[in-house]
Formats: sequence, structure tokens, C-alpha cells
Amino acid sequence: MLVFAHPDDEVIAVGARLSCFSSAHFIYVTDGAPRDQRDSRRNGFRSPDSYSEARFKELKRAFNLAGISRARRKCLEYPDQESAYHLPELTETIAKLFDKHRIQIVFTHPYEGGHPDHDATAFAVHHAVQFLDSEAPLIVEAAFYHQGAQGIQTGSFVDSVEFEEVVYTLTDTERARKLELLACFTTQKDMLRNFSTREERYRASPQYEFTRPPHAGRIFYDNFNWGITSDRFCSMAREAEMKLTSARPARC
Repeated sequence: MLVFAHPDDEVIAVGARLSCFSSAHFIYVTDGAPRDQRDSRRNGFRSPDSYSEARFKELKRAFNLAGISRARRKCLEYPDQESAYHLPELTETIAKLFDKHRIQIVFTHPYEGGHPDHDATAFAVHHAVQFLDSEAPLIVEAAFYHQGAQGIQTGSFVDSVEFEEVVYTLTDTERARKLELLACFTTQKDMLRNFSTREERYRASPQYEFTRPPHAGRIFYDNFNWGITSDRFCSMAREAEMKLTSARPARC
């Protein structure tokens, strides 16, 4: 299963080999459309609903291009930039999906402060495994983006020295294929041009303390009005963990 915040995240993460995931389950936490309508209007759409529809049409084109048009996909339909306000419900939903499909491996986001929906998705995936009676899936995370010395830092992990990672260098053919897939997401072209197509990075996810900022210094999404600050996220993570602890079934 691949659990990501937005349509296009799957191409950033595994675009070079997206065609290998035809039998996987793709779960999208948000509908890709912030309710403040700034993104919608900037891209020429009159409403968040029409913007969301366009983004998922882009996703469909990418899946068709990758040859996985029949891959199973599900959108949980939380508004873009608002998934952190629903951490307990999101966690329980993902736990049910893990259990229903007997998931053994899940690809998702790291907790790095790149986008609040990324952090909310990481929180939910990590906490969902605690609800399972079956064996917990291996959590594999892909490199996305975070705050760097000169602004956005893409394609690497914050603490890349501390944890072992796998670096997959793309062939020329794979680079061309990934560029074609990224080009499907025309509404996201300004953001996607920040990402290199030379390599993809993965690692088995470390344990996170979601009640603390993901790293020292400024958090990337604190530079923007994306619906939530990192301090508020940590506060809501603390509240969510308390609720989830009380809701978790006792085990002998």
C-alpha cells in the first residue's frame, strides 16, 4: 500500500518504477484542494471541487501512462491542508485499511515538516499499526522535501547521516519516464520543478516523536499560510495520541 497526502506524491516517491505497482493499493489522504481557494484560482479554477477534480484527472493520466490504470486507488477526501485536524479519525481509517487488505509493506511520507498533510499522513501511518491484531507492516518512507539552508531541500532526508537509506540511481530511460509522469501534473508544475530525477531515496522509517518538531530550526511550512503551524501540529498530535491511547483495544 502507498499512503500519500496528495496526487503527484506517488510520482515523486516511486515514479521511476511506478509501473511495478499495478497490484498495490494507493491511498490519498486529501482531495488536493485547499479551501482558501488561492491555489484553485491561481490555476484558473472557480472552486476547490473543480480544482480537486482536475488534480485527480492528472493522476489518472499518470497511471495510464505508467500502465497501471487498473491499480486500486482511494481518496479519503480530507481537504488539502486540513488533514492534521483529523488525526484520530485518519489513523483509525488507515488502520482499518491495513487490516482489511493485510498490508505487509506501506510506502509513505517522512515526518520532516515539509507540508502539514505529509506530517499528518506520517502520524496516521505510524499510529495505525498500533491498532492491528495482525503483524504490523514495514513502513518505508521516500524522500520528499524539508527546510534547507537556502530554502526548500528536496530529494533527501533531514537526518540522512543517522539512518541507513537506499539510494536508487535512475537510468536515462527511467529519468525520461519520470519526467513524463511529472508532466502529467500541470497544476503542480511550479512545485515539481524543484525535484531532481537523478535518484530516488528510501529507508525503513525510524520512530518519531510527533509531539516535537521534526528537526531543529525553522520548519518549512511555517514559511507559508498552509492552514497550520508546526507548533500547532505538535499540540494536535499530543491531543490525538491521548485520544488514540484511550481508544486502543487492550491486549493480553
